[in-house]
Amino acid sequence: MDCPSTASQVNLKTKVKRTVRRFSSQAGKTQYLQREVERQSLSWSNWIGVSFTWLLEPPMVPNQEFPPRRSYILGDDAQPGPHFPEPLRSWPRAGTCAAHPKGDPCNFALERLLPDARCEQAAEWSILQQLWQNRGRRSRLLAAFRVQNRGLITSFVAAEQAMRKRLALGTDFVDGSPREASLGVQLLWHGTRSQSSLLDICRDGFDRAHASSCMYGKGCYFATSGTYSDKFACHVRLPGTDGGRNVRAMLLAAVLVGECVVGTSNMYPPPRKPHSVSGERYENTCDRLPNPSIYVTFKDHQAIPAYIMLYEP
Repeated sequence: MDCPSTASQVNLKTKVKRTVRRFSSQAGKTQYLQREVERQSLSWSNWIGVSFTWLLEPPMVPNQEFPPRRSYILGDDAQPGPHFPEPLRSWPRAGTCAAHPKGDPCNFALERLLPDARCEQAAEWSILQQLWQNRGRRSRLLAAFRVQNRGLITSFVAAEQAMRKRLALGTDFVDGSPREASLGVQLLWHGTRSQSSLLDICRDGFDRAHASSCMYGKGCYFATSGTYSDKFACHVRLPGTDGGRNVRAMLLAAVLVGECVVGTSNMYPPPRKPHSVSGERYENTCDRLPNPSIYVTFKDHQAIPAYIMLYEP
């Protein structure tokens, strides 16, 4: 087996020394590089076969061991309630903590869903597939990652309950009629430019401070159309696939949507409701009324990442 030797090389101009590899022949170099590719591929095969691993980035140092399976319990206060849409209502109360190939800490549970009618998540996949087809997508959905961040979900559930109680208080409105019916949890699309941003959102949630496009207010933007969010989605390279394969990723988020008003450029905060006795502000701004296609949130915990969708353009 031809293994490289090491030698020192000095730049005559800069006097900088570096270590280089030397091979006895070009054929030996070719064989060595091929073995390295096979070794890394074997290393990745362990990670690819496990459903709770983060596969959107190659590792700095290939790990040939299966990642440890660590239990992640959501608890009752992090369970989506009866007002939430499917498949959120049927989410399991426990999962497996995400494992990252670079060893980065992950504070959420992760489960990869695949288009296989025989798997236990077949019903969940069917709902996601239907959402994908209904929201303006004309490309093939390859896989989805279910994301369950205990802290984010707990805060989201509490925010939904608080918002519902506030809107149900009829005495707060000029006409005495409650507005509870205006509140809903919608599954909306969100594109982000990089794989690292996807991981940041899964860890820490949506941050309006990162908003770059503020046509309808300075907040976090979500769309009813996957086609629109695709403009902001990122390219990803899946391990074990041809590097030329064009795969993209975007988020499917659970978003609290209440009373809306059409937003304006850089608006913050949203305006006060003219029909609110106590001067409460609108829960969201949007691009148009009725039937908005873009919603903007302004408060922390008003949206959570629910799924990462992998698809072909």
